[in-house]
Parts: sequence; C-alpha cells; structure tokens
Amino acid sequence: MLVSAPPTAAVISSASSTVLQAREIRRILIRLHYLPLIPEDYLGVHGHIHKTYQWRFKIPRALQALAASDSWQDPWNPLVLGALYQFEAVHNLPIVPGGMGIRGLPLNIEKALLQAKKTDPDPWTWILVTKFPRPEEIHLFMGGHGWIFQSKANTGVMHATPDGTWPIYARDTHTAMVGRFPIPVSHAQIRLYEAAKSAGYALQSVHYSRYHHHWVEYQHYDDPDIRWVNYFDRGRAVHFYPRANYGFPQSAGCVELPKSAAHKVYGLIHYGTPVTVSHAAIGPWDPPGSRYLKQPLNIKPIHLAYREIAAKSTALSVHLQLVETSASDANH
Repeated sequence: MLVSAPPTAAVISSASSTVLQAREIRRILIRLHYLPLIPEDYLGVHGHIHKTYQWRFKIPRALQALAASDSWQDPWNPLVLGALYQFEAVHNLPIVPGGMGIRGLPLNIEKALLQAKKTDPDPWTWILVTKFPRPEEIHLFMGGHGWIFQSKANTGVMHATPDGTWPIYARDTHTAMVGRFPIPVSHAQIRLYEAAKSAGYALQSVHYSRYHHHWVEYQHYDDPDIRWVNYFDRGRAVHFYPRANYGFPQSAGCVELPKSAAHKVYGLIHYGTPVTVSHAAIGPWDPPGSRYLKQPLNIKPIHLAYREIAAKSTALSVHLQLVETSASDANH
C-alpha cells in the first residue's frame, strides 16, 4: 500500500541538548489534556508510593480492558504514543515516534514539549473494530460523550487485519493504494498445476505461497481513488472502499467503510486516535441505559486543495496530491 508522507520535519536546533524522560513527556501530555488522565499516588503494602492514573471521563469496559493490558510506563503504549502524535500534529511537527516510542525524540520535538502551552483542541477519540459477532463493525468513542457512531466494516481476508491497538500516524482525504491481494487456492489446484507442469504442458507461470496458514496466489491491485484514509498500522488504514455490502472480511488488510461512514469518521477523529482491532471485544457498550447519540454531530469542515509533489514532478509532468487546507473559503 502507498502511505502518504508525514509532514515535513521542523529544523532541529544544534544548540539544544534537551533530553526528556518518558515520565516527563507523559506529565506534559497529561497537563495539556492530550492524554486525558489524572495522575494519582497511592501507598503500597510495603510503604512505597506508587503512581496510577484515572480517566477524566467515564470509559466503557472494552477501553478499561485495553488500558489495563499495557503499562502506562511502556514507551510504546499506543494510547500515550497517540497523544504524542496529536501533540505533534497540533504543533505542526513531524508525526513520528522516538527511537523507543516516546523515548529518544528529536530535539525539536522535546523543545516544543517543554515550551508548549496549547491544550488539545480536539476531544479524545477511540476507534474499536469488532470482528465477532458478525457483522464486523466499527465503533467510535468520544471522551465525555460516549459511543457516538457505529457502522458495518470489513477487515482483511485470511486474518490480514491482526488484533491489536495502534495510533493513527497519517491521514489523507484522497490517495492511491498499490499492492498485492491474496487469493486462496486449494491443495488440489496446486497439485494439478505441478502435475501439468511436470508433464511438459505450456502453462502461464504462477507463484503460490503460504499466507497465514493458507495457500494463495497474489493478484496485483492499483486503486487510484481511495478516500477518507486514516493509517494506523504499517500501511493498514481505516478508509472508504466501494463494496456491494459490508460486515465481513473482504480487504487486503485495511478496515473498509461505506462512503458516508468513512467521511463522518474522518471528520470526527484526528492524528493519534487509537484504533483497536478486536476478535471479540468485551461488550463495547456501556452498562444498561447508554446508547448511541441521536443528535447531529458537529463534523469538522474539510477544505481541500492540490499540492505539487516536487519529488515526483518533472519538466514534462506535474504530480499533484489532494490535501486538507485551513482556508475558510476553500471548496470542499
């Protein structure tokens, strides 16, 4: 898949020697509300003081289970890393992790963290993709509001969309995706092909390989019109893709949505939004009495413009990419 390039890196000051510890970065992200936690201390059984965190708002059981599965001290914790990505996006910095997650950050990012006063302008959001029970669905949670959106979705064939949690690191309103799609084949088909090849028949060359415990052959794809794209794991993304129906595995690894759902999700989330893919989540809904919000949601307006990709342009052709702008009078 073709992944959009992150924003251009800011200049690193050679005079800076700032080295922030992971706990200091977490403290800054919490203070500025990029990480919606409240730090608390408690006295352990042996008289040691331990640090824990409470959420600033009520969270569902599925998120409670996710938060409990990773240590907050883990530098690769996806919720903390997502908060860093959102901070970087808001401050027009490159959307990149450090050498060890939130550790080993470029000096210009550490300097920005130390000097930052701007709080998170967006509400905290979380995406939960459930594979079972069928149909496959996407659920969107917003801090302080609860579950605000639900739609059928498609994950990857033959377990091509693994379970786990990753923060969104790149976004694009319009892009192209290029890759290979695995097509399952039977053992009988492979044996027949090998027997005919051994017998000297003139056959078109076919390469079979193993993919997640299945025999497959690959079919090339080049989709130039993929919209409302949110990359979260090594080129996998939540995006629109036209299908006859939705709710079961069909993609090459991405999470596919109907057009209207993909557009709405794109407007409600942001950089750093954690995406959890779960085989069978712990009841994604809150206790009895909660429900998806019925009132209209204020979706952020999306303004588009074309930007030249200088690295791909020549004297004979110009490559353009459709990107978001902040111009209030731009068409969208």
